[in-house]
Amino acid sequence: MDIDRASVTIYASNLLLSLLGFVGTAYFAQTLGGTVLGIFFTFDAVMSVVETATRLGVDTGIEKRMSEAGQERRGAYLTAGYLITLVPICIVGALLFLFQDWVTAYIGVAIVPLLIVLIVSSTGRWLIGAALRGEGEVARASIIELFGEVVRVATSVALIAVGYEIFALLYGVLGGILFKFVVFYFSLSSAIVWPTRETIRDLWGFSKYTSFNSVSSLAYNWADTLVLAYFASKTAVAVYEASWKVSVVAVMASQALSRAVFPSISEWASRDEYGRIETALSEGFTYGLLLVIPAVVGVAILAEPFMQLVYGFDTGGLILVLLMAEKLLQAPKILVQRTLTGIGYPNLVFRTAALTLVANVILNLLLVPEFGMFGAAAATITTVTVALVVQLVYLRRFITVSANWRALGRQAVTALAMGGVVYASATVLPPSRLVTLGGLVALGVVAYGLGMATDREIRERVLQMV
Repeated sequence: MDIDRASVTIYASNLLLSLLGFVGTAYFAQTLGGTVLGIFFTFDAVMSVVETATRLGVDTGIEKRMSEAGQERRGAYLTAGYLITLVPICIVGALLFLFQDWVTAYIGVAIVPLLIVLIVSSTGRWLIGAALRGEGEVARASIIELFGEVVRVATSVALIAVGYEIFALLYGVLGGILFKFVVFYFSLSSAIVWPTRETIRDLWGFSKYTSFNSVSSLAYNWADTLVLAYFASKTAVAVYEASWKVSVVAVMASQALSRAVFPSISEWASRDEYGRIETALSEGFTYGLLLVIPAVVGVAILAEPFMQLVYGFDTGGLILVLLMAEKLLQAPKILVQRTLTGIGYPNLVFRTAALTLVANVILNLLLVPEFGMFGAAAATITTVTVALVVQLVYLRRFITVSANWRALGRQAVTALAMGGVVYASATVLPPSRLVTLGGLVALGVVAYGLGMATDREIRERVLQMV
């Protein structure tokens, strides 16, 4: 696999996916209102929690073991993954039926049967997608994810047009999941074979550590939303989640790099080629923050009009700034965590996950009732800081961790210069209309792009990738 080209393909796919999701969310907010959108985000959070409990980290285990196994053994790991997740799916389904009145009251709509269908289908989609990435087809998997998002948004828009409202969004999710599962299945080259007990034990032996990592990731992504949904209004949930989804765009480079390089890290570690891992991680920091730094500067200037004009929310600007700044920590954490797992130390990531999970939940329960959305943002920033520091300490036991500070400094200076251009332009042409706001964003993109193009190292590396 060509890591550079795979990273570019994944990044481009994720960028288009996020842009599509952003446009869809903006349309849903303007069409259905903040309350309905908040109900959907609450449902999404509940589904993610339950789905994580059914996957048990097996998707990461499948990707890891299939990337190491020979062609004849790969299919057995996928089948083993489905067998392992069968029991938790049955348990979760029974619990949802048992507590369906509480679930309905919490989410705001009666959807437990549909929720169970979505959990089963989504778990299957996650596992078979991991199998495709384990075969080295990370770029193809990313493209399939993109088209699945197209199906989701298109289905939702069509159903909204005929009056389905909240169920339009839910059926859209189901349509996207089923599309991805089918295409993933027909894209696999590995034959589906029955696993041996040894295969099942081997897969679970790795997955039992990554299962808690999945829980920690879940807490990072959804603990704030879950607590907000209980203590605050559904509109507050919509504002917070809309801000979160915008901020996530900034870490796509790190996510793309980590997905593209993960199978190779496992391979390099098995051959004791740790120098290649150190080089990849250092470059990952540079390119993983390439979008985050200017995003923080741009959001600091345009957050308030952005939330008002795009989503129709009167609040949320400062929340967007805080969540975007948090991505300065999350972007390198993604790379460090993937590297630790890739070199064969999921147990250390497990320890970090346990610590940050407890910290995140406690901080949200303490801060959200008192400070609302700002308490949720503070809990998230604190948690990711602790996780990054602890995982860096662990990783430095095995490899030399370094960053290209010259390149990162250049990014910061260029982003500040871009911010000066955008701020000066905004004083002349205030972003009071969507067209003006879009023009200022485009101006910032061009200014930052031209500034970074003067850096020969980055320019040459980007040209190599494309």
